[in-house]
Amino acid sequence: MTSKEKVDLHIHTTASSDGQHTPKEIFQMAKAIDLKAITFSDHNSVSNLDEGMELSLIFDIEFIPCFELNTLFEEMDLHILGYYIDYKNSAFLRWLDEIQEAKHEQAEKRLSILKSLDFTINKQDLDTAAKGMVPSGATFLQALLSREEGRNDPKLKPYIDGARSESPALNFYKDYFKKDKPAFLPLDVCSIEMGISKIKQFGGVPVQAHPSDTGDENIVKLIDLGLMGLEAFSSYHTPEECEHFHHLASDNNILYTAGSDFHGKKIKPNVELGAVSGNDYEIVERLKDARNRL
Repeated sequence: MTSKEKVDLHIHTTASSDGQHTPKEIFQMAKAIDLKAITFSDHNSVSNLDEGMELSLIFDIEFIPCFELNTLFEEMDLHILGYYIDYKNSAFLRWLDEIQEAKHEQAEKRLSILKSLDFTINKQDLDTAAKGMVPSGATFLQALLSREEGRNDPKLKPYIDGARSESPALNFYKDYFKKDKPAFLPLDVCSIEMGISKIKQFGGVPVQAHPSDTGDENIVKLIDLGLMGLEAFSSYHTPEECEHFHHLASDNNILYTAGSDFHGKKIKPNVELGAVSGNDYEIVERLKDARNRL
């Protein structure tokens, strides 16, 4: 493979409650734009990885098993990508079940908070939108807008046709669920130290997803804790931020990766599969080297 071949190392499927496309649909789209390697990076889930491995052979696209883990660091919800995770390991699956249970509990508490903020929403609305999976920010917004009261709620108008409507699901998450926002709740069950350690324990390479809100000093602390890479090239980042994180990773002798964080047009209308700078196949080669050094 040459260095001109392209990859996308952060893609969500229907294994995420805010993922629009099936594994097969993702592979079909990846083939159409000639991607040479992809991952499924679903939220705290590996349920579609077996299918991804099978489709890899059918479509002749390299597939890297991965997942996106919620972790807590200094009251921040930081997301860690676990590349080449041994997703069939029984101990890993038990740990992931614990994370999922904690995320369901977190969602129920967020539901109560939103009700206290005078939003019209109930558990049935949320469960319907989540389809049995852990609700995401996008799921909450979908549930809120499923009722006429929500669609007419002035608090939600910005996400329908106002200033926050360009990427409504992501903006709703940022406005309500991020640190210091009204419905932020730390996920105490998984510190970032634990997340990094567990990913390595189960054969994975821990890389921080879209680190733009973390702060360089904190990123250096994470590197000291064993973080092995930064998703420098991301749809979350401006071109200047992409270059900044690229250099930050290089200066600290860790990996950099590239991923679109594709969820589908319904969730992130401005994010295209494979449309992220720096997505050269050599990233995969470096990831393999890092995995082999574990």
